[in-house]
Amino acid sequence: MTAASRAAADRKEIAALIARQFRALCWDEETPPDTSALTSAFLPNAQLFASARPARAQSARDFAARMAGLRDSGQIPVFEEKGRGLHIWVAGKVAIALAGCEMHENRTEVTEDISAFLLVRNPEGWVIAAQAWDILPSIAAAFSASGLEAEPFDVRHFP
Repeated sequence: MTAASRAAADRKEIAALIARQFRALCWDEETPPDTSALTSAFLPNAQLFASARPARAQSARDFAARMAGLRDSGQIPVFEEKGRGLHIWVAGKVAIALAGCEMHENRTEVTEDISAFLLVRNPEGWVIAAQAWDILPSIAAAFSASGLEAEPFDVRHFP
C-alpha cells in the first residue's frame, strides 16, 4: 500500500468513525442515544471539552450520561446532528479532524458547532484521544475563513 492510499484509507475510516459519533447522539421519544457506540470510540482516559468556558475536561462516559439525561428528563426529547463539513489530516499514526455539524433540538432550535478531534491509530484501528467543541454562528463561514469548504455529510448513511 502506498503512503497516499494508506492516508486515503485512514481518512475514510476516520470519517466513518466521526459520522458514527454524530449518529450516536441522535435520539427521539422512542430511540435513546447510543451511548455505548459513543463511548467505545474513545480511549479509556480520553478528555472531552465542551463549549463552556473556561474549559473543563470530562470523560466520554460522563458526557454520554449527561446527554442521555437530557433526553430522559424531557429537557431535550428530540436531538439530531447533521454533518456540515469534515476535514481530516493524517500523519502516520496520528490525525486531527475538524467536523462541523448542525444540532437540531426538539425539532425547532438549530445551532452549529465545530468539533476538533485528536485521533491515534492503534493496531485495531483509529480511536479518539481527545475532543473539543465550540458553538459557532456559521460552520460555512468558519471553514471559509480558513480556506476550507463546508460540504454536508449524512451521519445516518455514512459508510
